[in-house]
Amino acid sequence: MRINPLSLLALVAAIGSAAVGGLFFAFSTFVMRGLNHINPVEAILVMRGINAEAQVNTPFLVLFFGSASAALIVGIAAVVQLRKPGSGYLLAGAVLAVIAVLVTAAFNVPLNDQLEQVKPGTNAARAWHDYAGQWTLWNHVRTVCPLIGAALLVVGALRR
Repeated sequence: MRINPLSLLALVAAIGSAAVGGLFFAFSTFVMRGLNHINPVEAILVMRGINAEAQVNTPFLVLFFGSASAALIVGIAAVVQLRKPGSGYLLAGAVLAVIAVLVTAAFNVPLNDQLEQVKPGTNAARAWHDYAGQWTLWNHVRTVCPLIGAALLVVGALRR
């Protein structure tokens, strides 16, 4: 099998997307559940710390935005070459991989910003409950989309 540049980039995007999906899977399956078992004030403080770290953590940012950028390039190339074998898979995989960034920007980050404004002494239990439920729901979307997208990117790359 000969690997062409688009297939290679699709495989890079797939690996990155799978890693991003795996990271979000950890949050959906045990990080948020664990935070739900501690005092809401402490959960808010811990989540604020996680959110602050995510904004400056270079390896995370490179993985998150790098894999989405690679997927975006693959998606554009797939549209241009739509009649070539595997292009439909590449396009679908790229769209799903990029959805993680869009969901993050549209839902998770605004929820994080709202959490940042909560005063720990003012009904923290209610604030945490509202935040955790909505945030986790959108995190499930951020988990599933890049994982399925990664699989589709691999299929598309192998069909080129």
